[in-house]
Amino acid sequence: MRRPAALLALLVFASCGSAPPVRTAAPISDLVIPTSVPNGRVDVIVKPTYTVGETIRATIRLSPTTGTLRGPLDPFVQASGFHGTATVRHLAIDPITVAAGSADVAVLWDMRDDAGTAVGSDDYSLVFDVIDDAGRRTTVGATLQVR
Repeated sequence: MRRPAALLALLVFASCGSAPPVRTAAPISDLVIPTSVPNGRVDVIVKPTYTVGETIRATIRLSPTTGTLRGPLDPFVQASGFHGTATVRHLAIDPITVAAGSADVAVLWDMRDDAGTAVGSDDYSLVFDVIDDAGRRTTVGATLQVR
């Protein structure tokens, strides 16, 4: 009789313990999309996905290793589909010039086209140019997934 009572006491005690911790998914970090340019690197930092209707924020980081980099120049958002590629929105962003180290520029897009009409779920591209002090121009792009 002692064994069943001891076993029952052990089971009751074990069932009162705390449950194992619940695993949660690791937070999804921003994506860094690097582009090599003749005198350094340009990173576009975006979220893995954006929600329809939210203002999209991306960061452009200019990192020259020699000389200077200037950008973003002529930034725009485009959509690609079965009928080809179309410019959705021209963005007004003041370019910066970086001579050493790195510097960031924030890009905001309100999910509207050039006519002011809201756009929907799709994959868009943020496209812009950078230019170095030797006059070499490089086009840089990154995908913006809107769901």
